[in-house]
Amino acid sequence: MKIIHMLPNVNVRVTESFIQFISENFESDKHYFKLVTKNSVIDLNLNKLKNVEMIPNLSTKDMLNTCSEYDKVIIHYLNFKTIEIFKLLFHPQIFEKIIWVAWGADLYQWKEKIEGSLSRRVSLLARNFIAKSFRRRIKYFVGIFPPDIKYFKDEFQTNSKTFYASYVGNLYNPLYKNKQDFDDLEYKITHDKTINIQIGHSSTKILNHLESLQDLKKYKNENIKIYLPLNYGDMNYGDIVESEANKIFGGKVECIREMMSKEEYMQYLSTIDIAIFNTTRQIGLGNISPMLYMNKKMFMPKDSVMYNFYRSQNIDIWDYNKIKNLSFHEFIKPLNYKNGTKYIAENELNLEHKIEMWNKVFKA
Repeated sequence: MKIIHMLPNVNVRVTESFIQFISENFESDKHYFKLVTKNSVIDLNLNKLKNVEMIPNLSTKDMLNTCSEYDKVIIHYLNFKTIEIFKLLFHPQIFEKIIWVAWGADLYQWKEKIEGSLSRRVSLLARNFIAKSFRRRIKYFVGIFPPDIKYFKDEFQTNSKTFYASYVGNLYNPLYKNKQDFDDLEYKITHDKTINIQIGHSSTKILNHLESLQDLKKYKNENIKIYLPLNYGDMNYGDIVESEANKIFGGKVECIREMMSKEEYMQYLSTIDIAIFNTTRQIGLGNISPMLYMNKKMFMPKDSVMYNFYRSQNIDIWDYNKIKNLSFHEFIKPLNYKNGTKYIAENELNLEHKIEMWNKVFKA
């Protein structure tokens, strides 16, 4: 059996760790990878792998040829242009081979907002119809976060076969191999040290940075430091966020605009005391998992899928919507209970469990 993985240039670390995982734990001569990116292979440290091909874009013809050549086509992040999706709908045979692994935006934000002139609204309605039609024809769906499965079923009302298989970056994360020494929140409060607050993890509008900055504005005279990782995503949006953050907090802001090594980034995360993910959908799991492991205090909206899921796992997540009414003392109050380490160890660091999950996907 020949399996091809179609991966986008969205998160290099996810791509690299997944290819490494497949190479080490499955028959690598049966797995091939097409990376849709304009970066060079050398940039991704994958130049030594014969089963990796770089392509600048993916056309309908490329997709049809791929489906005819391989037994299974695993699409990691569904991000095709509308015209390409429309053309593919006329080739129903491909859906027998396609497996969609949703990353987040392609599952929760695929629908265009209907606004503008009449002609534009008609165009957007048509695009939404095409996008939904394609997703409804998917016969095999993979959620990387447990609630993704229910959302997919509710949203598209299909009889697709679904799988839960999370990505594997945590298996190769130096954080879990090399113990990070850091002062916890209790120690910092007792010794009147600066409280480090991270907002989001990337330059992505769905994280609502600007709203978060306004909600934290009342704490600007407290002993805090605001960190904003804005080193990938929409760079223009990142510029707006950086400008607003500096306007409100001045020298108490640090915007991260350059990529770090995995080791450097984990060392940085260990210094964060409070993290804010002001979004209702699943996102940023590569940041959230290590911070849960280190029992960092996290705020998420009460109506978000992540808040509800982690709370169901007995993890002490705080409601972002209450920040407006919290004093600084209440805002920095330590966690009521610390179960993050146990949850991540059992669910994200078990190699055999990861192999079992992905093996089920490959046998779909």
